[in-house]
Amino acid sequence: MRSDMGPPYMAGWAVALMLVGLVQLWSAAAEGAMLQRLDDTSFEHETQAATGMTTGSWLVTFGAEGCKDCAPLRGGLLEAQKELQESYVIPAHVDRSDSKGLWKRFAIKQVPTTLFLTRGQMFRYNGKASAADLLAFAREPTGKAEKIPPEPSFLAQLWE
Repeated sequence: MRSDMGPPYMAGWAVALMLVGLVQLWSAAAEGAMLQRLDDTSFEHETQAATGMTTGSWLVTFGAEGCKDCAPLRGGLLEAQKELQESYVIPAHVDRSDSKGLWKRFAIKQVPTTLFLTRGQMFRYNGKASAADLLAFAREPTGKAEKIPPEPSFLAQLWE
C-alpha cells in the first residue's frame, strides 16, 4: 500500500465515525424530547391501567388537533418528563383523532384533560400547565380518587 493513500483513507473513516456519533446523539436527544403518544390500540398494553399498572403510574393529557390550551400542557409534561420518570411516573398524551374509545372510556368531555393513573385509581388534574405544578400533582394527587374504568368488553365494542 502506498504511503500517500493512508491519510485520506483514514480521514474518510474518521468523518464516517463522527457522523455516526452525531446521529446517535441526535437520536438520544430526540427520544428524550418526545412524550409517549397513546391511542385506542396502545393504551391498555402500555399503561396496564385495568390490569394492575405494573409499568408504573401515568400522567396522561387528552387533547385534540387545533386545541390552543393543549400545547402548554404537553409542554409542561415535556419539561417535567425527566423528574416525573425519576418518580416512576410516565408522562404521555392522547389525541382525540385516533382515540375515540378512550374518550368514551374515561368520560372525556373537554380538552385538555389530564389524568393521573396510579394503583387502580385516577385523579383529574385542574391546575396550571407548568412543569412544577404537574410534578407536584403527580407526587401528591389532589381531588377525588376515581376507580379506573375497565376496558370495554368485546360485546360492548361490537354494539358501537
